Amino acid sequence: MKFGLFHSIQLPDPTQQVKYYKDALAQVLHAEKLGFDSVWITEHHFSRHGIVSSTMSLLAYLAGVTERIRLGTAVIVLPFHNPIQLAEEVATVDLLSDGRMDFGVGRGFQWGEFHKLNIPMDEASRRFEETMEVLNKAWTSTEPFDHAGEFWLFNDMTVQPKPVQLPHPPIFVAASSEASVNRVARNDWNLLIGQGEPFGEVAKQIQYYKGALAEAGHEYEQDRVVVARAMYTAPTLQQSRQDTEAPFMWFKETGQEVGAPRDNNVELLPEEYRAYRGRFARDITFDYNDMYENVMLFGTPDDLTARIKDLEKSGVDKIIFFINFGGIEHQKVLNSLDLFAKEVMPNFAA
Repeated sequence: MKFGLFHSIQLPDPTQQVKYYKDALAQVLHAEKLGFDSVWITEHHFSRHGIVSSTMSLLAYLAGVTERIRLGTAVIVLPFHNPIQLAEEVATVDLLSDGRMDFGVGRGFQWGEFHKLNIPMDEASRRFEETMEVLNKAWTSTEPFDHAGEFWLFNDMTVQPKPVQLPHPPIFVAASSEASVNRVARNDWNLLIGQGEPFGEVAKQIQYYKGALAEAGHEYEQDRVVVARAMYTAPTLQQSRQDTEAPFMWFKETGQEVGAPRDNNVELLPEEYRAYRGRFARDITFDYNDMYENVMLFGTPDDLTARIKDLEKSGVDKIIFFINFGGIEHQKVLNSLDLFAKEVMPNFAA
């Protein structure tokens, strides 16, 4: 079992953005010393819900101040990016880190981001597919190539530098529906399961992915699935609840601000995003107690060990932890990491 970080930076106090960034970077360095395997940075725009809007810049910095920990994106929203520029930036981070880059991508789902960028959401899947096509050409072509697609036109293109990892960094794609998992398997990509999926759904998704890979003629191997999960380890259950409820609920509620369509008019979401209409409905509420029991890894070392062993039985061998939600106090995050490394990680040593 491998453990990493699923790292974002929120801005509950608008005057403290420098502090939040410095704290988040310190948490990564602390996790590396404790033996965590990876850190995956998530991209957000236009909201205090997440203020890492330049993911590759942050990873380039981390490449220079870390030595061992792998550096991932979870996720880069492909419809928002020029594919050639993105290919160059990813290759640069892979080079600077001596081949420690993991490339996690998605099509995006937050209406506010698409709206402000003036990108129609009903183009998201097509933009995703075309960008993946261009990225593959950029990283693997040994001769200049042309590309004439629906959204991008490139002529006589050569991309430098090339990635250190060949043919390119491992690709992980966020997916949950059967249709999206089928696309992941068909292209022989790795699977990224989001932090909001209930524990019971994780096992189903992994089994479906394994079957879809086999049907597509590809093999399932270790490290092909990464599961994201909010995590907080505390000496007592009472402390785990007391320390996490307010910041985590702030995180969940602000996610609605940029994700929900204007005036919660879910009919603005196109048909392919129908599954999100319930998530962004006007009267949606979040049940902390339900999430505590069925979604999040909050609790004592014994609680987390038991839950992670259940996930392991489901086929999970790599979990990335969301640890700094809602501006939670920096020292509490460090204490949680220390306790997890001391009392949980040894139970899953190779």
